[in-house]
Amino acid sequence: MTLDKCIYGVLNWQQLEYFCKRFDLKPTQIKANFDGWRKLILYTEDRVFMFPRDPRVIEWLDVEIATYELLNNYKNLPVPFLLERVRDEKISYYDFAVVSRLRGLAYSKYEKDVSLDKVEKMLENLAELFALWHEIPLQDIPAKIRKRPIFDETIYQWELEILDLSTMKEAFDFAFEELTRYIKENGENYFESLITERTKNLWESCLLEIVSLEPVFLHSDIHEDQILIDTLENMKITGILDWETVRVGNPIWEFNFYEWGYGIWDWRKRFNELRRKMWKIYLDKREIKLSNYEGLNVFYAISEFLKSLSKPIAEHENSILLSLESLVEITRELEKSEVE
Repeated sequence: MTLDKCIYGVLNWQQLEYFCKRFDLKPTQIKANFDGWRKLILYTEDRVFMFPRDPRVIEWLDVEIATYELLNNYKNLPVPFLLERVRDEKISYYDFAVVSRLRGLAYSKYEKDVSLDKVEKMLENLAELFALWHEIPLQDIPAKIRKRPIFDETIYQWELEILDLSTMKEAFDFAFEELTRYIKENGENYFESLITERTKNLWESCLLEIVSLEPVFLHSDIHEDQILIDTLENMKITGILDWETVRVGNPIWEFNFYEWGYGIWDWRKRFNELRRKMWKIYLDKREIKLSNYEGLNVFYAISEFLKSLSKPIAEHENSILLSLESLVEITRELEKSEVE
């Protein structure tokens, strides 16, 4: 085995020598990974060593460690096991963590080769896992997590406002006005059915059900690099990583594809179908009854429309059009369920 010289981006040669002695390792057993925004990673066949990138992000790692301390009490969750929180200045000026290394490869490694049925299988498995950690009692969650805001309020200002009962109506009216303005200014006659009072009432009604859901413990930043998959054949999720963004909020946040890379957006025309299946599994697992399954789709279709006004999502030139088509399909489903 050869030495991964990237290790020296985390430890100098003296620190490395002591590190190997302390953890009974040979330098050639260690690899480095610098992909994370806030962490530097050293890993071996069975362990992962997580270091903060710099003093500004110490809090993030501290929260992630606290999260593993919480989640390790729930044996049915595929998350790393916290082996040790280390404070040793011979290795690092800052605390670092040692966790178990889970088997599997990141979903991002498989993404270019997956068919729709495999995407669907992975997302349905993911929805089942959401239901598991969303059932964790809020009183068991450390105060440092319960009080955390979302990691970037500037990106999600509208979403935060519409998911707050005190600001929901104003946020919804704003979105509907933007939609109406766009359709009228661009002569999109095909989409005029979206800006009727009846459609507005249908959307608002199912959104109110979503907003009224009880807050839960959230990972809050799920995407393709944080989901470990067993094999391409079975698409079984073997691990969920990077719990540094955890907080408490509306369960709908977990179903956000906006934090994913471009790969998932190749299936954007299927988002309504995929989210509908995920949402049904999730609600059934948690024994939550809603009047229909479309609230999730309404929320994200409107969100994606608003974001597309300033910049195409995933560089899709037809980003706005896809949002409008999505809303038409959702509205038809709502009208159908209303008749039934």
